[in-house]
Amino acid sequence: MINIRPKKRWPVWLSITLLVVMGFAGLAPPPTSTVASNSPTLGDNAPPFDFSDAFYRENGIVPANIGERAGNPDRNPAHWTVDNSNTDPTRRNIRILETTGGWDNSGNLIYYSIMGTLMPNSFERDANGNLTDRGRRAMDVANRFRAFLFPKTQRDANNNPVFVKSPAPPNRRQDNVFDTRNGYFSNNPLGNWILAFVVYTSRAFTPAGKTRLDAIAAKNGRDLDGTPILQTASDIDNLVAEGFAMIVNRLNGSEGFPWVI
Repeated sequence: MINIRPKKRWPVWLSITLLVVMGFAGLAPPPTSTVASNSPTLGDNAPPFDFSDAFYRENGIVPANIGERAGNPDRNPAHWTVDNSNTDPTRRNIRILETTGGWDNSGNLIYYSIMGTLMPNSFERDANGNLTDRGRRAMDVANRFRAFLFPKTQRDANNNPVFVKSPAPPNRRQDNVFDTRNGYFSNNPLGNWILAFVVYTSRAFTPAGKTRLDAIAAKNGRDLDGTPILQTASDIDNLVAEGFAMIVNRLNGSEGFPWVI
């Protein structure tokens, strides 16, 4: 996931309106928005072009093993276009048309584009199947930066969560949050993220949990499940530390792609 576009904090009502409009109309951000492109040469306001094969390899990713890569047959052709205006040598002539919204780690509204998905074999390996130094660095980076997703969740008789680890929009109870701490814009050149699914534990439905969650809901509102909307990485980490929420990942690619670009 690249081309995160940080925005100044809007009034709450305007932020909600923008997210709703984008969700239903698929609108691109306003022309005045600033684009943090993760590009070593273009900087701000760079169009969201896919990286070149050489740049992927330089950063430990096997281009041929990127799933749903922009420009490939397994990617919806409505999501990308050929654009020969690119002049950045680290990019190729495939420009992303699909843009969506979420929050950064501080709860600021952002826009982002998805370039592809990553499985374990997407990281560079040697002839014996072991990660190379570049592949290991790439995987370490991908595991360090979390894209928080919030799957719709049912409850069993003991209020334990029952859910599917799917990033599909119909499975989401709220918009995504991206943990952009730890120097994302300088330390994550490709914009690789691990999918981190956030669900409430049974403890969240105890009297102590209700008190804790109601305070967040009073500030942020409630999601499609009726539970509080989470907008910051610190809120998520704190709830996990207190036992009111948990974070789960896809394992070894057996449940689908664990990472995205």
